[in-house]
Amino acid sequence: MKQSSTHVKSIDFSAANLPTFEEVVNNKDWVYWGSDNLWPKHSIDLWNYSSVLRSSLNSIRDAVVGKDLLIDGKSGNLLMANSMESVYDVFKRVVVDFVVHNGFSLNTILRKDKQGIAEFYHMDISKLRSGKSDMMDRVLQYWFCSDWTNTRKFIPVEMPAFNLQGETASQIYLYKSYQPAQFYYPVNEWIACRMAAEIDTEIKNYHLNNLRNGYHSGTVFSMNNGVPSEEERDSIYRHLEERYTSTNNAGQVIVTFSDDKEHEPTITPFVNSATPDMFIQLNEMIQQTILTACRISNPTLLGIKTVQGLGSKDEMVDAYEHFLATVVKPIQEKLIREFEKILFIQTGEIRRIEIVQNELFDLKDKPEIEGIV
Repeated sequence: MKQSSTHVKSIDFSAANLPTFEEVVNNKDWVYWGSDNLWPKHSIDLWNYSSVLRSSLNSIRDAVVGKDLLIDGKSGNLLMANSMESVYDVFKRVVVDFVVHNGFSLNTILRKDKQGIAEFYHMDISKLRSGKSDMMDRVLQYWFCSDWTNTRKFIPVEMPAFNLQGETASQIYLYKSYQPAQFYYPVNEWIACRMAAEIDTEIKNYHLNNLRNGYHSGTVFSMNNGVPSEEERDSIYRHLEERYTSTNNAGQVIVTFSDDKEHEPTITPFVNSATPDMFIQLNEMIQQTILTACRISNPTLLGIKTVQGLGSKDEMVDAYEHFLATVVKPIQEKLIREFEKILFIQTGEIRRIEIVQNELFDLKDKPEIEGIV
């Protein structure tokens, strides 16, 4: 009598393995920024693909940039940082880096007499990696690479840290906000909501792939032409594991093997436990977590409608003033101090910088805002 043969194996899906912030000192000339040396790239990806995070950070960016940058009462567009860009042009780019990464970097060019800097340029801080500190806890060099995911093709270039007495004219001026237990790199101000932002992007990815795959909650195919060898089965299982461990695989299928119809396993159809209500609740949690981490107390500032609507004009003005006082102005003060320092080194003169703040409503031209009471 032929012995029936059916082989079923459960697949353990891997746990979410998110990048972590670490400063890894190894045998490389540079210190890793993150466990995989790609922490700033992950930050930029979240900024690009999480709608709530992007809206929050862009609102902070726009508020910090303001209407204009005044240097000694004159527009920052009238004072050149280098042969092509004004101080205000460089400042705008610096603000983006600071809001996303909590730090920024400049490429400074020393004057020939080494009594100051001739010009300075914005340098994307995500493309820099720190050298190791010396015995005096000083970082003397940085490494620039246009793509840290492929250092064989894009070979990192060593550049000296800012030093007026340095031998090389082109140097790196790097500023980062202080964070306990961190030395080389800045830590995102919004780091507490990184997981919520990851979930936000994965939920959208899950729904997109469900739609692309016909919105099937789970389809089982039984192949009844015999059980493959152990080696072949393992190969198939590995293939399934690779294909079923992310939201990219929503709505995909599972294959089983048995000798014939009589001996195929009884399989209970998969039921998607992710109900619409669950996604609604999850979305509310994500939104609240990101807004809290970015210290945005009133979501209406981002155009997010609440149960109470957009609220009154006075409520929005009060929320905006609170936003300016607790989030925007502290960032502006840090950047102003650094730019005043840079301009003093460049010109030898003490320059006073101030930022003209944006206004929530142009009350002079339009005292009443439609739809807001």
